[in-house]
Amino acid sequence: MNYNPQGNHDDHSIPIAELKRMARGRWREILQSAGIPPELLADRRGRPCPKCGGRDRFAALKDLENVGAVHCRHCFNSGTHPKPGDGIASLQWWLGVSSADAIQCLRSFLGLGNYKHLPIQAIKPPLAAPPKVVQSESDRLRIELMAEVCKRNLTDAGREHTAQKLGVHPHALRRLQVGWCASLCATTWPMRDANGSIIGLRLRDPNTGSKKSVHGSAAGLFYDHDRFASIESGTRVWVAEGASDTAALLSVGLDAVGVPSAKSGGDLLLELGRRILPSELVIVADGDGAGVESARLLRSELVILAGIRTIQPPNGIKDAREWINRGASRVDLEREASAAEILTLGWSNGGAA
Repeated sequence: MNYNPQGNHDDHSIPIAELKRMARGRWREILQSAGIPPELLADRRGRPCPKCGGRDRFAALKDLENVGAVHCRHCFNSGTHPKPGDGIASLQWWLGVSSADAIQCLRSFLGLGNYKHLPIQAIKPPLAAPPKVVQSESDRLRIELMAEVCKRNLTDAGREHTAQKLGVHPHALRRLQVGWCASLCATTWPMRDANGSIIGLRLRDPNTGSKKSVHGSAAGLFYDHDRFASIESGTRVWVAEGASDTAALLSVGLDAVGVPSAKSGGDLLLELGRRILPSELVIVADGDGAGVESARLLRSELVILAGIRTIQPPNGIKDAREWINRGASRVDLEREASAAEILTLGWSNGGAA
C-alpha cells in the first residue's frame, strides 16, 4: 500500500512497510510528539487513559520503541476501529483521524517529501480527558455511616416485604446490606469499591422503582463483600446491571456483582477481578439494544482479565430479575452461559488480535 495525497513524487511514494522501518526505534518519541504524556509510555503498567479517562485502562504494548502499539481497554481495543497493532493505528486512534491522515502525520514527523519535520500536535491536537470528580473523605465517611444506620433500620419484616415486591430472596438483600431511610421513604443499596469499602448509596423508591444516589456518593459496585473477601480463585462470576438484578442472581445462588449503570463500573470490576481471579465472567445483559451495547463495552474492558460470556433474557423479558421472576433457575442460567461463545483476548505481533 502506498500513500501520496499531494501527488508529490520526490519521495517516490514510500510504501507503508518502509515508513514503519524508518520509524523503528523512534515510536516513543513520535507518540510523545503527538501529545501522549511521556510517563504513560514509560513501561507496560496500566495507567489512566489520556483520552477517555479511567484509572488503569491504558498501557504501552510490547516493544513500544520499534512497534509503536498502545492499548486502552475502553476506547482502543480488539473490538474498536481502529484496533491496536502498530504505531500508525496508535496515531489514528489518538488523533482521531483516518489511516491516510495518520500516515501523513508520520511522514511529516519523518520529514519526508514536502512535509518538513513538525510536531504532530501542531497537525491535530488530541482530545483531552475531562477531569474526574474525586470523592472527599468526609463524604465517604458520611455515606458509610448512613448506610450502616439505614441497614439497622430495615427490620426482618421490612426486608421480607421488600424482597417480595422485587421477587428476590430476603437473604440476598441481607448480603447486599440493603437498608431503609425513613426520612426519604426509600430503600438504600450500598455501592462499594474493589476493596469492599462503601463509597456510595443508591436510593430506590419502593413504590415507583425510581432510583437516585445520595449526594456525595461515588459510583461503585453492588456485591456481597464477605463472600468476595473469601471467594476461591477460579470461580465463575456473574455481572449484572443494577442492584436489583444483582439481588436476583444472588437469590438463585450465583456469585454476582452489579455495575451501577450502563457503560460504567468497568474500572472497579477489573480491580476487583484482579483480586479474586475468576475463571470467567458472565455478563447478563438487559434485554434491549442499550443493554447489548452496554455489555459489549463492558466485555471489551474486562476481557484482559478473563474469558467473557454474554447472555441475554429471551425476547419480551426486560432484565435478569424479570427473567428469574418468570421461573429461570440457576441451572437454566448456567446452561445458557455454558452455551454462549466465550471471548478471550489474543495477542500477535505486539498487539491485540
